[in-house]
Order: sequence, then C-alpha cells, then structure tokens
Amino acid sequence: MKKLILYIILICFLLAAILFGHHAIGEKGRIFIAMGDLRIQMSVVSAAIVLLFSSIVIMIVWWGIKRFFRMITGSRDWFGGLSRKKQQKAYFQAINACAIGDYDAAQIAIGKTFPGEFGGSNYILAADIDRKVNQGKKVENLLSIAETFPESEVSAKAQHAAWLMQQHQFTAAKAMLESIDEKARKQGVIVRLWLSVHAALGDWEEVKAKLSVSKKILGDDYVNWAQQAVQGEFSEIASKEGANALMQKWQDLPRAAKKDVANQIVYIQQLINQGLSKDAEPVLVELAKKSRNPAFYALFKQLNHPSPHQAMRLIESWIKADAENAKLYSVLAHMAYNSGDHELAEKAVRKALELASDPEDGRLLAILLEKQNAFERANNIYRSLLTS
Repeated sequence: MKKLILYIILICFLLAAILFGHHAIGEKGRIFIAMGDLRIQMSVVSAAIVLLFSSIVIMIVWWGIKRFFRMITGSRDWFGGLSRKKQQKAYFQAINACAIGDYDAAQIAIGKTFPGEFGGSNYILAADIDRKVNQGKKVENLLSIAETFPESEVSAKAQHAAWLMQQHQFTAAKAMLESIDEKARKQGVIVRLWLSVHAALGDWEEVKAKLSVSKKILGDDYVNWAQQAVQGEFSEIASKEGANALMQKWQDLPRAAKKDVANQIVYIQQLINQGLSKDAEPVLVELAKKSRNPAFYALFKQLNHPSPHQAMRLIESWIKADAENAKLYSVLAHMAYNSGDHELAEKAVRKALELASDPEDGRLLAILLEKQNAFERANNIYRSLLTS
C-alpha cells in the first residue's frame, strides 16, 4: 500500500513536470530522432508522455512475470495483497478459535496461512494445535519448518526440545538445545529446559555447572533446582555405592555447601530412605540445634527406630519454650508412634489437635484408637476427615 501511494505521488510530479515544466523555462522544445531512413520528430511533452506510458507498461509486464513465476513455483500469493489479507484473516481466526478451545476450527484456519509471511509463527501455532487435535503427529515437521525462519528459530527449537522431552527422547532434546545460539541459551526458558534435560539424563555435574552461572536468571527457582541437583547426586551415590559412600560425600562437601539448608534436608532424607534412621538422628539433631528451621519437622516425623532419645529431648525442650505450638506436639506424637511409645503418641497428638486441626494428626489418632480396639471412635474420626 505504501509503495502504491509513492508511485502515485511520483507519477503526479512527473505529469506536472511534463505539462507545466516548459512554461518554467519559456521554451516548448522539440526532439528529433534519426535512425537510418527513419525520422521521428515530436515535442518535449509528447516524448515525456511516451516515456511515461512506456514505464507504466514495463512495470505492468514485470509485475505479471513475477506473479506468473510465483504461481508455477507453488506460491499462494498469486493476487498480491488480496491473498495476504485472506491469510492474515485466517491467522486471526485460528488464534480466536484457540482462545475458545475450538481446536478443530483452529486447525482448518491455520492451514490456510501456509506458507504466508508470518515469520514462522503460524507454523508454531499449527504445531500447538496439532498437539491438541492429533496427539502431535505433525508437531516435529511443523516445528522443523518454523526453525528455518530467523524470527521464530529460538522459540521453535525450544518447543521442539520440550516435545522431545515429553517423548522421553532426552538425548535428541539435548542436541536440539545445543543447536540454539549461545546468546539465546541464556534466556530463562532455555536454561530451565537445559536443566530439565540434563537432570533427566542424570548429568548432575552439568546441572551444577549451569546453576553456578544462572542464579540470577532462575530467580526464586534457583533454590528448588539446587535442591534437586543435590538430591539427584545423593540419590545416585546411594543407589550405586551405598550409604557409606553417601556419608563420605557429605563429609567431603565444602563448608558452605554443608550450611545450605536444602543440602542438609536432602542428605538426611537420603539417610532415612536408606533405612539409616538411627544414623540420621544425631545429624538432624545437631543441625536443628543450630537452626530451628520448620523444614526439619517433616524429617523428625520420619525417624523410625527405637528410643530416639536425642530427638525427643530436643523437641520437648522446644515445647517448653513454645507450649502453644501445635506443630511441635505433632512432631513429638509421630516420633513416639514410630518408636513404639503409643501412650506418649496419643497424649501428644491430642494436644496437637486441641491447638490446631490437622488431617495428618487426625489419621494418627484414628490409628492409635484402632490399636486400642476403639473402632467406632476411629471411624468417627475417619468420617470427619472425609467430610472436611
């Protein structure tokens, strides 16, 4: 449209120059052309009009030739702006259909935009629609086409990698992410995909290396990823080399790493998972004395060995200092139950429920009542838990 307006303006100026230019210089002027026996004589105005119409004819012929070659090479843009408008209309129809969940209509509409001048975004949208309509039968093909457009290359490759991960093709997803430009790989979405791929492959050293340079990019997610990295590494050591290797790994960690609460929680959890509740108790007590972090409460509840005296004494000391804290009574109740002291467990759990209602504590009380053959009272508790 802009080009058309410019052409019209230029033609108007040219016509004005042809019709009125000779008045400015006071000479009408004539042109003589001699080619052998051929003699042509015309005024300047006539010559300018001939040149003008010749230029217009050349432009029309050139436009027709271009449209002809586009037609025979498979382009849908046979009629210029009209076809583009139809494609744009179909593109917006596809977006609107997606917004209301009519993916069948969206698929029909988006198919009318190919190839189209959308910088590959129409192929990305088509891939998303295909996931919902055809379980992703054409996703990889559509995203591969989108990857050829500079404007959509990074987005298409990111979605392609995510799709490959969903298909458990982690090595292929890793290769796809590595093909992304190094600068683009610093984007938060790409970093998270990178971490997910390497975590799935068990490349915990790669995960830790990436985390060390991505703390600012990940923001609040950094702590979760750091905890996952340590948990994955510890789990791998425990499963392949056993508990002794796990404890040695903890001892070899730098002091700063040992002070990280996330690392502490993961280490103690792995000890408990390995059936080393008795070994986990002194470690947990020592760390909890330094920092009474509520995150440790769940670990205390999981201790499962006879007479966890150190842990119980610590929790009882906390209760004396904070007698209205229902969570502390809950911790004491679960530890007592796991150690076989059902009398203490019932007293503690009743006190916890007196201070605050909690489904987990309710279930523990019901279990304790069942062990006393008080089935009706236990059933009443179960019913109340279901209704709430």
